[in-house]
Amino acid sequence: MTTAAPAAPHAPGIKNNRSFVLGSLSVGHGLSHMFDQGFPILIPEIAAAMGLSTVRVASLYSVRQAGSSATSLGGGPFIDRLKSYWGLILTACMLGHAITFAAVGASPSFAILVVVVLFLSMPGSLWHLPSAAAISQRFPDRRGFAISMHGFGSNLGNVSGPIITGIVLGLGFIVWRHVFFIYASLAVIMAAFVWWSLRGVGTEEGGASVRSLRQQFISAAALLKNPVVMALIFAALLRGIGLNALFNWTPFYLRETLEMSHVQQGVYYSLLTGMGIVSAPVLGWLSDVWGRKAVLVPGFFVAGLLSMLVVSAGSSLLLIPIMAGLGLFSFALHQIIQASVLDYVGQGTEATAIGLLFGINGVIGIGSPFLASFIIDYWDSYGTVYYYAGILTLITAVIILVIPLRNPNSPQAEAA
Repeated sequence: MTTAAPAAPHAPGIKNNRSFVLGSLSVGHGLSHMFDQGFPILIPEIAAAMGLSTVRVASLYSVRQAGSSATSLGGGPFIDRLKSYWGLILTACMLGHAITFAAVGASPSFAILVVVVLFLSMPGSLWHLPSAAAISQRFPDRRGFAISMHGFGSNLGNVSGPIITGIVLGLGFIVWRHVFFIYASLAVIMAAFVWWSLRGVGTEEGGASVRSLRQQFISAAALLKNPVVMALIFAALLRGIGLNALFNWTPFYLRETLEMSHVQQGVYYSLLTGMGIVSAPVLGWLSDVWGRKAVLVPGFFVAGLLSMLVVSAGSSLLLIPIMAGLGLFSFALHQIIQASVLDYVGQGTEATAIGLLFGINGVIGIGSPFLASFIIDYWDSYGTVYYYAGILTLITAVIILVIPLRNPNSPQAEAA
């Protein structure tokens, strides 16, 4: 049964300005990604301290992926249903970061660490659902640009996280456990900011239709019957598996193969994950103007080819532009896929759609760290993951090329 939500007062203040909301969401997204992209720099330190094998490291990545996918898949319909609580949920995400990071820092054994890491990615995954839905509803006319600006915030975190973590570890007197406690403290401070700036998100549009939870799951099932949406999810899946391989194992490649210092590892890893700070707004805007496919297809082809060049560059200066080039397309293209999916969904189902996109990718991607670890062990080289990721990215480009994507400026996309 569909009921009418109680009308919320329309406060004219800055907190209801869509640019302010987008900016606040982007800041929170940035800190969340700063944590996420500092984590891979810490994994080699954890592995060395606990004597972990490649398979055990893969198990940490796998359970982290499992927690993320479960949150995305199950959370979407609930988030769409609980629109009036979006501000509270966003605040809870930051507090969740604080709790899980403190728990990682205090983990006394590998067995407990595995359990804690299962929950580690849940707050960040949950953040994407109400934030993407709120942005999509406020920017139907500039959805690609707005989603990419939210991604711009994440890329600030992607740049700063590895560098800050590398510098802190490079001091010598701070170990990986201390870094997690520092993260937890920052998350508590950020929770206060999110509560102040975003607690009204979801309550400001009175008279909106509120669907029952059953209707939300029916909407989710209907999305899975849309062949274009499913093709986009499959393309994102292949790209995500390749991208995760790069993100998970590049710190080991930089440390073990190229023998870089902590600071060097942080700088190179930030190039891989954070150059979207330059490209995300531009590519998002271009996708609104030229169409999603015109940006996605060449972007994936270039990213795939660059991935193939990493190993041959070795530790030469050529590695810098190659890593930076990969970083231009790392998260930015995935954000345009998100906008492409949102072009096909109606208001009130945005979180469900994003949850399906992240969740299905995550469920299938649970086994991808083990596949990557098998490839590394079989060829006895961390460098093989770059060829693996490059092939998957090139296949993604071909899939996007043949999908009949909707023009984001079409009346149907505007209605969505």
